[in-house]
Amino acid sequence: MTATLQVRAVSGVVALDSARRVLMVRRSDDSTWGLPGGGVEPGETWQAAAVRECEEETGWRVSIDGLLGVYSDPGMQVHRYPGGRWRHFFGVVFRARVLERRGEGDGEAREVAFFALDELPSPLFGPDAPVLRDAAAGGAGPFVG
Repeated sequence: MTATLQVRAVSGVVALDSARRVLMVRRSDDSTWGLPGGGVEPGETWQAAAVRECEEETGWRVSIDGLLGVYSDPGMQVHRYPGGRWRHFFGVVFRARVLERRGEGDGEAREVAFFALDELPSPLFGPDAPVLRDAAAGGAGPFVG
């Protein structure tokens, strides 16, 4: 596995609506449910990447409220994609507020929906499980995992 393992800097959001439900996407590649987020592009900040990725994937514009946590533990942040490639995510995840819907998303997600943090869909995208656990636990954070 380590010969083909790639490290990827990613950024995402735990974006809540006015009912305190989290915005989630059903991934097109493996049908798991996860948080909006993705790779940080050259010249981009963590925050800008999180906001951009959320709007691209979901069509929803969000506002960053603060840092939820930083995640890199290989025990939880390594994922094998259906095509066989392995990624180790080094991610920064922000708390965010949903502002308005601006479009339909770019098609990367098969489905976009809101869920209560204590009633999450399954299956979950593995690397997002500890992030969602931390979000549901509340507390000041930031969390490091």
